[in-house]
Amino acid sequence: MLSRIRWSTLGLICLSIILFFILTKVLNPFFLPRLAVPLSIIICLCAGTVLLSIILRPAKKQLINMNISQEKYKETTNLLELSKKEMEEKNIMLKQRTETLTTLNRINKAMISTTDLDRILGLILEAVQKDLNFDRTIIFLIENGILGPEKGVGIEAEALEKLAIPMKDKNNFVIKTIIEAKPKIIYSIEEEVLPKCFSESYKNLKPNILAAIPLISKDKVIGLVLVDNTKSQREIEERDIRNLTTFTNQAGLAIDNARLFEMEKNFVEELKRQVDIAKRELEQTQAQLIQSERLSALGEMAAVVAHEVRNPMASIRASAQRISKKIANEDPNKKYTRYIIEESDRLERVVKNILLFSGDSTPQSVDTDMNKLLEDVLYFLQPEIESSQVQLVKMFDESISMLKIDPALIRQVLLNVIQNGLHFMVNRERRDLKVATMQDGTNIIVEISDTGPGIPEENIRKIFDPFFTTKPSGTGLGLAISNRIIEAHKGRIEVQSVLNYGSTFKIILPLS
Repeated sequence: MLSRIRWSTLGLICLSIILFFILTKVLNPFFLPRLAVPLSIIICLCAGTVLLSIILRPAKKQLINMNISQEKYKETTNLLELSKKEMEEKNIMLKQRTETLTTLNRINKAMISTTDLDRILGLILEAVQKDLNFDRTIIFLIENGILGPEKGVGIEAEALEKLAIPMKDKNNFVIKTIIEAKPKIIYSIEEEVLPKCFSESYKNLKPNILAAIPLISKDKVIGLVLVDNTKSQREIEERDIRNLTTFTNQAGLAIDNARLFEMEKNFVEELKRQVDIAKRELEQTQAQLIQSERLSALGEMAAVVAHEVRNPMASIRASAQRISKKIANEDPNKKYTRYIIEESDRLERVVKNILLFSGDSTPQSVDTDMNKLLEDVLYFLQPEIESSQVQLVKMFDESISMLKIDPALIRQVLLNVIQNGLHFMVNRERRDLKVATMQDGTNIIVEISDTGPGIPEENIRKIFDPFFTTKPSGTGLGLAISNRIIEAHKGRIEVQSVLNYGSTFKIILPLS
């Protein structure tokens, strides 16, 4: 177009020059020479103007069209800019939504994969803090009529424990959220009532920075999530509540399932514990029944032994003593009478132990000084201790309390345990006997340790069984009787033993 205008303009100039010369020649004879030139110029200019207007008319239209096109272009450009901005905003929102959904999906998978309530609560708090950036987030759960704080972020544990709210306090903002089962934001501090326990943690609270969202599972409210921006003072918007509700909808069901699983787990554990207790009680009852049957049989046998063996044995011993007095000391037959007397004494001890074990061992309790009782026993055993070349170590706690026991029965227990230790240290290089007393809470403990060969592990459980013994001439009733006596005093005997090092017997007696 510009090229056409350019060539038309050049043509018009040339035409105007030619017309000027023609008019000058034509008008010269009719007008004065000085008027012919101006007149020619005026005619040429008029003709040129007309021609130029004819030539430039398409250009004018084109220029108008170009202006219109330019305005349309600007309008289109503005629309494109607006569309671009809208697209960017939508992309940001879509990205945020995608991240939220990705996080929610990850949390859902994590919550499905675990039934640990504490872990699920931690995942919920992590997601809320990461995506929504609240200053504080606290999860409350309803249990036994109390809305209790289970876990929180941005709050100290000591402050968290103080936020428990009774469900009967229906006037406050938090319980109203539970009752109405709808999210709530505090828009007006004057109109909403906070629980009294919140006064310390939520000082100088302003509108729109505290919100509560109920946790719902199977159309039932099981708790709520409390969020606030008390530090940053950023107002909580409806968009924040919608995003938070996205989490709580899934979290409520996961928490409820975890609590049900925990209840079932606790029920199974309790059931197992009760079964174990019942099993132990049954085993104890069975053991007591067997023991009762054994004692009954032993009692009958003891009666027979006392009548049929003890009396004849006394006659045999008396006769052996009379014969021994008649035989001279240098007579070789003297040793046989000594054998008869010794074996008669051994049988007498066996019969005595059987009668003692099968008889009534109910203690006749009196206030007793355990240290003094031990001193008496050790004094009685002093000749045996010295003859065995045993080093005696006494470690008595002088501050122990008086004990209600049967001193005669406990004396027998102490004699049995100490004499056992002395017996098993006969062939040992190191012979140490330690006797100690101490008080542990409500118990008096007598600890008797020796440096004997120790007790094999498989025998430790058997040493208190009647008639079990590792002594060549033992009856197997000493420790059985001792254990029965201590049990009659509501106490127990504990044994610790290391092979080739020694054994320790702990006699534990309750003060009451």
